[in-house]
Amino acid sequence: MTAALVHPEDKASTLVDFVLSVDIAFDILNHFLTNPYEGITVVDRDAVLRYVSPVHERFFGFERGGALGRPVQEVIQNTRLHVVARTGNAEIGQVQEMRDVTRVVNRVPIHHDGELVGAIGRVMFKAPEEVHELSRQISTLRAEVDYYKKELAGLRHRTFGLDEIVGESESIRRLKEEIRKVAPLDVPVFVSGESGSGKELVAHAIHNLSRRMERPMVVVNCGALPANLVESELFGHEAGAFTGARREGRAGKFEMADRSSLFLDEIGDMPMETQVKLLRVIENGVFERVGSNRSRSTNFRLVSATNRDLRRLIAEEAFRADLYFRINGVTLRVPSLRERTSDIPLLVKHFVQRIGPRIDSKIHRVHPKALDMLQTLPWPGNVRQLHHEVRRAMIFADGGELTLANFRDLDDMPEEAVSSAVPEASSVTTIRETVGSMEYALIREALDRHKGNKKKVAAELGISRSYLYKKLGEMSSRP
Repeated sequence: MTAALVHPEDKASTLVDFVLSVDIAFDILNHFLTNPYEGITVVDRDAVLRYVSPVHERFFGFERGGALGRPVQEVIQNTRLHVVARTGNAEIGQVQEMRDVTRVVNRVPIHHDGELVGAIGRVMFKAPEEVHELSRQISTLRAEVDYYKKELAGLRHRTFGLDEIVGESESIRRLKEEIRKVAPLDVPVFVSGESGSGKELVAHAIHNLSRRMERPMVVVNCGALPANLVESELFGHEAGAFTGARREGRAGKFEMADRSSLFLDEIGDMPMETQVKLLRVIENGVFERVGSNRSRSTNFRLVSATNRDLRRLIAEEAFRADLYFRINGVTLRVPSLRERTSDIPLLVKHFVQRIGPRIDSKIHRVHPKALDMLQTLPWPGNVRQLHHEVRRAMIFADGGELTLANFRDLDDMPEEAVSSAVPEASSVTTIRETVGSMEYALIREALDRHKGNKKKVAAELGISRSYLYKKLGEMSSRP
């Protein structure tokens, strides 16, 4: 019998101690090398494969030993073992895509006598079924992260509550009270109103007053989605479901909205074939990703909106009547700006406060005459148009006050848009005439106050003298 002495400082002592101390040591080592649920790959310093565990050989379609001696990059998709073998920097818990399967791997450098001699890669999973589940979960998380990043960019400077719905008119007070009553109820809500009237603000207010407020509301603009992508966006898709689909698949808006609220804006623009599938999801919460036969479930509170007449679309067979009654659990109507012109001064001041810091504006007040004029206009674009006009006026204004002259470009608004928005009984004929009349009245009043001193008149009204002379010429030619 031959005895072997091992020096305590020998680097191999740990391995030798393990072999001598454990009767089943070789069985354990063999388990690590051939474990069918945990694959090991070994490369040398040149990133040439020296060992591939049987489970990996079968996974990559090689016969026993068929991959040995080849560069690791030729065998394993998206590998970084060659990088670890070159740099000596370990990579722990990294995600790697191999043959359309997502796995988590460790890559560790191997040293001998202080010299880098190779690297080992080890896949972290317990069973083939868990690989699929891990891949699905990672894909879902990635899709959610991408979505929330986009949402966060839009949420950084905004809050969505009742305070965002600015106004004290009777119609707005009534709308806010209706929101307070319906928000806690887990029923579908349909928001109607003209384009630009603030339907999305209403949807966010409903969500933020609901029991689902802890999770972000998912927003889908049905009118902005290409027809061929509507189903993919709503239902999600499996890997390779269609040309251009993400390899790992993608969660749709229905999945993302689980336990939250889903806001379908411009639902009247949704294709008919998608309406049928949406109806099924609303009825039982079950859907399938594009390219999949596996049913998934979701539980969201639906809020939908459109500026189109759904009853007319139903009559034209462009919208399903059964879907209309499903989404129309409770209807909230957002009034147009023409119906609440008394709120315009509050809205303008609100916009001035919000816009100022973003464009580094010194504007902090609005002349009463300008507010009076703005209240006489029909605003076919509603609150969105008013916001746009205030922002444009602030960008080009001088001094600390918005005056009537800063809004003179409003007379460029297409008159056909105005005529379609103004009731026939209105005394306002066109925006051009309204703005012109207000300007002339202000100029006359200022001339009287300053006894014809045009320099002082121009300074008070915040306009150039050349513009004043132009207006005076127009006034002298009027009948």
